[in-house]
Amino acid sequence: MTSTVLTVGETTMSAAVDELTRVCAALDGSGSVVVLAGDLLAPESALAPVSNDPFASTTAMVAVDPAGDVVVRHHRIVSVATSHHEVVDPTHRSVGALVIAPSDAVVARAVIEDLAQAVVAGDVDIPVRELPEAVLVALVRGGVAVKSVEMVDVPWFRSPEDPQDARTAIAGVSEARVRGLLANRVDDGFYSTFVIRKASKPLTRLALRWGLSPNTITTISFAIGIGSAVSFSGGSWPWMVLGALLLQVSLIVDCVDGEVARATRRFTAIGAWLDASTDRIKEFAVYGGLAIGSARIGLDIWWLAVVMLIVQTVRHTTDYDFARIQRLREASVPLCDVREPSDGRNRGTGVLAGAMETSARVNRRAVVRWVKKVIHMPIGERWLLISVLAVIAGPAWALGGLLIASLIAFAYVIIGRTARTLTWSGRTPDDGGWVLRTQLDAGPIASGIARLAPRLSPRLEGRFGWVVPAGLRALELGVIALLVLVGDPFLLSVAFFALFAIAYHHYDTLYRSLQAAAPPRWLTWFGFGWDGRLLLVAVVAAAAVWQPGLVLLTAWWGLWFAGMASIQWLRSSR
Repeated sequence: MTSTVLTVGETTMSAAVDELTRVCAALDGSGSVVVLAGDLLAPESALAPVSNDPFASTTAMVAVDPAGDVVVRHHRIVSVATSHHEVVDPTHRSVGALVIAPSDAVVARAVIEDLAQAVVAGDVDIPVRELPEAVLVALVRGGVAVKSVEMVDVPWFRSPEDPQDARTAIAGVSEARVRGLLANRVDDGFYSTFVIRKASKPLTRLALRWGLSPNTITTISFAIGIGSAVSFSGGSWPWMVLGALLLQVSLIVDCVDGEVARATRRFTAIGAWLDASTDRIKEFAVYGGLAIGSARIGLDIWWLAVVMLIVQTVRHTTDYDFARIQRLREASVPLCDVREPSDGRNRGTGVLAGAMETSARVNRRAVVRWVKKVIHMPIGERWLLISVLAVIAGPAWALGGLLIASLIAFAYVIIGRTARTLTWSGRTPDDGGWVLRTQLDAGPIASGIARLAPRLSPRLEGRFGWVVPAGLRALELGVIALLVLVGDPFLLSVAFFALFAIAYHHYDTLYRSLQAAAPPRWLTWFGFGWDGRLLLVAVVAAAAVWQPGLVLLTAWWGLWFAGMASIQWLRSSR
């Protein structure tokens, strides 16, 4: 995919309409269009998120500045100011660099042409140097979702008083430093930020020097993670130490693949799916390894592994779905005429505005922000807890301690999200409803009931619609585990791997939906859907054929979900 780079407003003699016409002409849908301010001075490599990312959605670069000209909510630009347009409660300043994705070309061209007509008619008076911001106004008010990316910590200037001094400051920043800053991940956990990332940076530099691809690094991390699970299955203290070390190394290497991808702008749908899915496989394999290791020393803790798998699957589903729906609801922008000075976003006094302001004010305190991140128990904290407890107390305590911490974290986030959801009103936007609907995973039985009795279908348009997919996951996995526990508790080890395969399927569906994709119906139906799987396990329970029945189902789900579904997704992604 090619990119067209347009530098607008290089001189004050250029007509604004001519510049806007150039942008419109480039928006033919054949590739992305990069718009740079003519007075912008910045390291070229620092602009890579918009100038050198063929997979970027429509994105604008901003810098944190409460006295700026841009409002950002949940990494989306929701309001922009120019000398004609007003902004209320700004959070950032426009850098003057943006990219318009080919998928938005038709709408973008229409709204920018409308802006040009407004300029010709004298309804909008825009200085040439503000054209990138004016284009942003047109895009945001015209309904284009514009992602925000913060400028890395390097000097940049717009119309500097002393251009030579500005160029000297920019020249003093090495490309290696910029690439290192671009590699940083936004909103990482406490342990990952202050420990793991310190260890991963040297490996990232080495990987960049060797030219390793992000997917290759992900594969290496996956192999190390599986090695950790195998080590934990040894049961004795030396095996616990080895498993803990390998788990930490896997986490470090797992950071490297993302850092390399961000530094080199090598992003792919397959890479995102591979990174996310292998993380889940590694973590669940570690649960199984700890349960096997505990059995070797005479303790049966398969029920802990099963409960931990269910809790983590349900928790992750709420994490992703709530974040998506929250962004659609709280960062939505009503359509507004570009000729109007105000976009109607007044300083809010409602419940939602108050909640957002309170949250922002609390998070300004670094200590509070980092404590909240630790309580959330992201992957770094979870894997650290597993490693420490496995070494000092053994596998049973590792799983038990992780379960307690995960339940506390889950309760904390559910309470907070419930309170935030109660501030919403109206229907969930259609895009959000589609994301949730693709995760229902209904088989032939549930699909038939939904067609015959539509009122029985889950309500996804309401403000608590984000709970539905997670609720279905809890129902399915929980009932299967309970049936096995009552029917034949000695087969909980087999049940764990059956639930492992099903959970992997749900993660696969979730990651597809987040990339605007859905599994084909035949793939879902041959996995029987959540309703069919519950029915099959109930039949096995009623017939009391637990061992052959559960083993057969586990084998089929493992082959179908880990094998066929992965092959289908990889082929369709290409």
